[in-house]
This record gives sequence, C-alpha cells and structure tokens, in this order.
Amino acid sequence: MPLDTDAKPLLSLSLLVEPDRQRLARFVVDAIGVLGGDVFSASARVALLLDTLRSDALASASTLDVQFMIEDRAVFVEWFGKRFGISMLPVTPTVQRVDQLAEQLRLASESADPELLKRRNQQIREDLDRFMDDAQTQIAAMEAVLENKKRELEASIRLAETDALTGLYNRGAYDMRLRESLLRSQRQREPMCLILFDLDHFKQINDTHGHPYGDAYLKNMAAVMRRSLREHVDIPCRMGGDEFAAIAFCDLATSTRIAGKVLKGMNGRVSIGIAQCRADDTPDTLVARADAALYEAKRRGRGQSRTENDVTADVTAHH
Repeated sequence: MPLDTDAKPLLSLSLLVEPDRQRLARFVVDAIGVLGGDVFSASARVALLLDTLRSDALASASTLDVQFMIEDRAVFVEWFGKRFGISMLPVTPTVQRVDQLAEQLRLASESADPELLKRRNQQIREDLDRFMDDAQTQIAAMEAVLENKKRELEASIRLAETDALTGLYNRGAYDMRLRESLLRSQRQREPMCLILFDLDHFKQINDTHGHPYGDAYLKNMAAVMRRSLREHVDIPCRMGGDEFAAIAFCDLATSTRIAGKVLKGMNGRVSIGIAQCRADDTPDTLVARADAALYEAKRRGRGQSRTENDVTADVTAHH
C-alpha cells in the first residue's frame, strides 16, 4: 500500500554535540539509499543541513530537537518550525517499508555506540577546557558549572566503560586496558598476566533455571572476581555472555592462586586459562596463548585452570 500524503516521522533526535549531528547525517544518507533515492545528491544536501544545524545550535545555545520526516516522495528534516528538504524519491514508498525503516532507525539510534560515547567524552573534555579558560574572569560563577561538567564527564566515562549487568569493565574498556597494560608491562619490565574465564555449562544453567537466575549467576561471578583480585590494581572485565577476563599485574604463580580463589568461589564451575606477557607480545599473541590455555582447561574436563606452560608441556608430551 503506497504511503499516504501525511508527513510521517522516520526518526527523532536531540542534537547536543557534533557527533550527534554526524550520526543524524549518517542515518539520513543511509535511509535515502534504502528508499531508492539519489545518495550522492542527498549527501550534498546533508552537508548543507549540518552547516545550518551548527549555526542554529550556536545561536540558540541549546539542544536542537530534530525530526527526520517523509511525506509522499519528499524526504526532509524539521526543527524549530524549519523544514530542510533532503531528497525527492523516484517513487512513493509503501507504508510497510516506511514503518520498517523507522523501526530500524529507532533501534540504531538507541543502541549503544562506544565510539560515539568516546567522541562525546572528548567533546566534554574540550568543553571543560574552554570553561577553565574563562574561569579567570568569571571564577565565582564558573565553579558550579565546572563541577557539573566534571560529574557529567565521570558519569559518561562510567557509562562507556561499564557492563550494565555486572558493573565490571565491558568489552570496549577491556580492549583498551589490555593494550595499555601490555605496553606498561613491557616498558617497565614488570609481570602482567591475562586470565580468561568461561563459566561451565552456563547455557544449561540458564535453560534450567531461567534468565533471572542466570543474571544472578553472572553477578556472583563478578563479585567472586572482585574478591579474588586486588582492588584498584588488577582489572576485572566481562567480555560478554559467560566470558570474563582479568588483567593481573603479577606472575603466573600468583595468577594461578587468583584462579584458584575464583574456582573456589564458583564451586569449581569455571574454566580458566592464563598467559603471562612477554617482551615481544602484542594483544593478539597474548590473548591467543591465554585462549589456548583456556581450551586446555576445557579439554581436560572443565572446572580447572591451566597456564600457557601446561599447553606447551602437553604438546611436548604428545611429540
């Protein structure tokens, strides 16, 4: 069924910083392509749109609430009573196609975007720098603003780096912390181990007891890891699903004792692989050895920890 003549919203966004405007531009160009429009001419119009939005944002000094709309074949963006035309489609899309696209855009805009959060954090840092420059002449008034901005930055960083269920560092934070820790270990010549954890038969636990029980089980694993690691020294992470990792600033022997504490705390229902940083390691090579040790723990029956040395010894024995 063709679209009726009433304008229909495809997406509503609040534009606060430049990454928000860039995200709107990406959504608009992608949608034009999906609807069969001319992406190249639309891209040129979107560039003009961004200039206009930047100008209005500076003039209003506030968040711009915009709507990406379609009416018959016309695609446009509206804000503050303004309508900015983007493209004229070759044919009127069906109601079903427009509804499907609107849902896809909604889900995309609501999904967590670590890169966007990082860019927002950077924007907030730049805002703080500008406020600090002005503070010399407006110190009394700016102190409250600076404090609010600091809290906003801290909250944004926590949001970008924290796994919502367990409160541990998330996968994005793990990747960054692993690179930093590896360089620190190599530069300062101090021991550092990567410990990988995999909850044994977690799918079966979930299927048997239900997801609320499974969530509680994951939270318990996080609590056990925190008790087993040194606070503010070692770095506990949730990789996703039933996979966890810890970056521990110690040698294999100490890391093995940490693994033992986690095993005990989880009643022997976790498989663990451990590898120690070498001078020529990259994140990929270190992860590969820890993963091989984890596989060895699973191969030997699960519910145990193995180090990279166990893998090497096993290979030697078989030869």
